[in-house]
Amino acid sequence: MALEFTDKNLVAYFEYLRDILYGSDYKSIDLDTLSNAEFRDFAKALMQFGDMVDETRDFAASLSRGELDSTFPSAGNELAAPLKSLHATLKHLTWQATQISGGDYDQHVAFMGEFSAAFNEMVAQLAGRSREMVAETERNKERLEELAKTNSIFEVITSNMEEWIVMVDRNTGERLFANHSPESVLASDTLEQQLYSILFDYASSMSNDDEPTREDFPLISDTALQHFEMMLYPIRWFEKDAVACVMIDITANKEEFSRLENAAYKDVMTGVYNRLYGMKLLDDYTNSRTPFQLVFIDMDMLKYVNDVFGHAEGDAYIQSVADLLQEVSSLATICRLGGDEFMVLIKECDLHGRDLREAFEELRIKLANTSKNEESGLPFYHRSISFGIMKVDEDNKLSTSDILAAADERMYQYKKAHKQERRV
Repeated sequence: MALEFTDKNLVAYFEYLRDILYGSDYKSIDLDTLSNAEFRDFAKALMQFGDMVDETRDFAASLSRGELDSTFPSAGNELAAPLKSLHATLKHLTWQATQISGGDYDQHVAFMGEFSAAFNEMVAQLAGRSREMVAETERNKERLEELAKTNSIFEVITSNMEEWIVMVDRNTGERLFANHSPESVLASDTLEQQLYSILFDYASSMSNDDEPTREDFPLISDTALQHFEMMLYPIRWFEKDAVACVMIDITANKEEFSRLENAAYKDVMTGVYNRLYGMKLLDDYTNSRTPFQLVFIDMDMLKYVNDVFGHAEGDAYIQSVADLLQEVSSLATICRLGGDEFMVLIKECDLHGRDLREAFEELRIKLANTSKNEESGLPFYHRSISFGIMKVDEDNKLSTSDILAAADERMYQYKKAHKQERRV
């Protein structure tokens, strides 16, 4: 039930109090409408109270928004006294928080009940974590100092080693350490980028659990060729996943091996491959089921030439046949089996449709045309070869000795068929 006031003085007071309570912007009392001086004096006191309420409300709203530098209530406003005390507390807490953020963990609050306990616990935890971080920082500093000392010792030790040691970050390819400069090891500046690309390829494929591995690789440019032997060790290097690449230049060893291999596989007189290499290649083709053709060649009348014209002329005859056989194809392998016997091996895919029988008939005719050398004055004799061709496909069941024997038999039949063409 709504209250009804009939006295105009009470109505003015009531409306003013209502405006104060609900925050109206139009709250005021018209003093001229009041009955007498006593009512006007009470109205003045009431409006003073209303001003204090407005100040207190505005101040409380500012505090609720965290605005600690807002307009302060007047000194005589006792209504705002608790808020002033809260303001002072919040200002002090702000200062304490600033001190804590700067590392002062001796700050404590003892005047805000449950908040004090929570605040002080938070500060204690921050202090503990700070101590842990400081201790960890010191430990890391000591570790880094030890690593630096170890690295210095490592650099001194490895600087005098023949091996080239390069540390590579497995994730980024960054070069973390090298005991020798690339310029002092590589034969050409153009090889450096190629080298580090190879190292990163190896490094990025390894993990910490991998065993050390050994690799050989060449570096090739227009002006240089180098071979390296390398051991790869996955390690942690200054907190990074890395691989230690321990390399040694084996170029000279490779060249010496190649020289020895050539000496072992080449016929000294003619420069073509010898029987050892020929039989090895024949075994490889047969075991890998590679389709190929084998041509067994026998020089005609070599014994007659040696007996009549001497071994020097016989050697020249052998050399001329070796040179001629190399004209068959740049992809063919020419082997001197010994004495007057040669073997030619060529993969089926390298023939490009060429008929080997026709090719060797052409070579035989060409050789016959060199029989007489009027300029040298050497005696006339007939130069000729006999040959037998054996074609071997991927379904071959014959052994290498059977294949060679079959080609030898076909050569013998050819020699027998052309016996009348040979003359002295």
